[in-house]
Parts: sequence; C-alpha cells; structure tokens
Amino acid sequence: MHAVESVVQSAAHEMGFRHYAMIHHDDHRTGSPGLINMNNYPPAYAAEYFGRLYHRDDPVIHACIARDTCFTWCQMAEFMELSPRHRAFLERGEYHGISNGITVPAFVLGERSGSCNFCSPRVPGCVRRHIADAHTIGGFAFQKARHIMNGGRLRQVRAGRLMPRWRECVVLAGQGKSNTDIATILGLKPATIKFYIELACARYEVHNRTQLVLAAVLDGEIGIHEIAPRQYGYLAV
Repeated sequence: MHAVESVVQSAAHEMGFRHYAMIHHDDHRTGSPGLINMNNYPPAYAAEYFGRLYHRDDPVIHACIARDTCFTWCQMAEFMELSPRHRAFLERGEYHGISNGITVPAFVLGERSGSCNFCSPRVPGCVRRHIADAHTIGGFAFQKARHIMNGGRLRQVRAGRLMPRWRECVVLAGQGKSNTDIATILGLKPATIKFYIELACARYEVHNRTQLVLAAVLDGEIGIHEIAPRQYGYLAV
C-alpha cells in the first residue's frame, strides 16, 4: 500500500497538483478493515472532513454518482445542480487550500464506492491538460489498492446492511416514489413503508431520504442503475 501511495503522490507532483486523496466514500472514524484512505490534505481539513463525515455532503462525491468517468471539478455544474450547500462546501475547501481538482470515480457494484482525486494545481490552467493522465493513474492505483486491501480477491464479499424489504423501499425512494406510491407497488401500508425507511435511515445514521439513498449507493448496497435505469442500465450488464 505504501508503494501505491508513493505512485499517487509522485503522479500528483509531476502533474503539478499540491494535494491528492484516494479514498472510499465511507465513515473512516472507526478504522473499519478494507477502507482505503490515502491523502495529503492539510491536517486540520482532513480531521474536519473525515471526523464530521463531510463525504455525505461533498459535491465531488455526489458528482461521482452522476459520472462514470474522470471529470474536473469545474465541470460539475454542467451535469449536476450545485445547491447553496454544495457551493458552501467548495468554499470551505478553498479556505483550506483544496480546490480546482480532477476526480476519477471508482465503482464496483456490491462494494463501497471510492475515488482518486488530484487538486490544488501549482500552475493555473493545467487541470484539463492532465485529465487523461489522472484517469489512467487514478484508475490503476485504486484498482491495485483494492486488490491489496481485499487480500488478492477481485471482489470483497460482505453482508448487506439493509433487510430485503428496506432495500426495496430505498430503491423506490431513489426513483422519486412517495411512501404512498411505494406502498401501492409493494402491497403494503404507507405507515409500514415509513417505518422501513426510518429503520434504514437509522442503520446508515442519516436524517432524510436523500441522504439515505446517497449513502446506500456509495456503500454499494444499491446500484445507480436501479434508481436511474434509463441512464445507467448498462451498469447492470
């Protein structure tokens, strides 16, 4: 793993970026086995980001769900709506010197999602020039790190966090269905659906349906193709 991080660190330097982060989009506070977290973010920002679970509100991570290929942070507004909360998050990062990056999404259905990020360029205007390099290096590095963390297995098999009925409710909620709609589809009472959604929220320690769907996708519990089948149906193949 040290060799993998050395490659990422060297690549960031050669491309002219001050910072890098190759991480799983998950709770890193407990040090769960199998989690990848390599970064050279400023210590104060890293402590705040991981300690307060900022990945749940990070627009860069939200953008990973909307894209299946490398993107620059300045492109995010082209394929997702940046809310005032997103913009405040980006401003907080800029305050700590984290800005203007390239992100390589890393998705394997059934596993936690992740990404490799290079940011804070030393030379303005160099970001777009290195998209292909970042895509190749970031994708390879994350794949190699996963391989090492999984003990040589290509896929980490683990038990799901959601009960089958809870999962069905989360998928349908992700498709924009109301509790009444979900109840009709599943042949249950709206009160039962509300209860299942609340249990799923408690399991992920989130406070609303949007956060719940996001957490389940990032965790690999549900696939993006399930909540947006027209756009991402090919991911199920």
